[in-house]
Amino acid sequence: MTEKEQELLENLFDSLDRLFDRHCRIYDVHDLMVATEIALKSLGSTIELAKDINGLKPIIRSERSEEDKREQALTVTDSLRLRLNDILPED
Repeated sequence: MTEKEQELLENLFDSLDRLFDRHCRIYDVHDLMVATEIALKSLGSTIELAKDINGLKPIIRSERSEEDKREQALTVTDSLRLRLNDILPED
C-alpha cells in the first residue's frame, strides 16, 4: 500500500468514527467515500468502495429520521470498517 492510499483510507476510517460519534452525518461519509474511490482509482489502487457507496444510497434516499439513517449506515459500513482495520497498519 502506498503512503497516499494509506492516507486516504485512514481518513475514510476516521469518518466512520466521526459518524459513530455523531460528529458527521451519513451524507458526509458517502461524499468522502466517493471522493476516496475516485482518488484510489487515479492511483491505480485495487481497493474497491463501490459496494459500500451503493449500500449507503438507499439509506440516504429514505425518509427515515437522521438517527435511523445513522444507525443503518453504521450497520452497512461495518464490513468496510473491518476491511480497513485489516489492511491499515497499526499505529
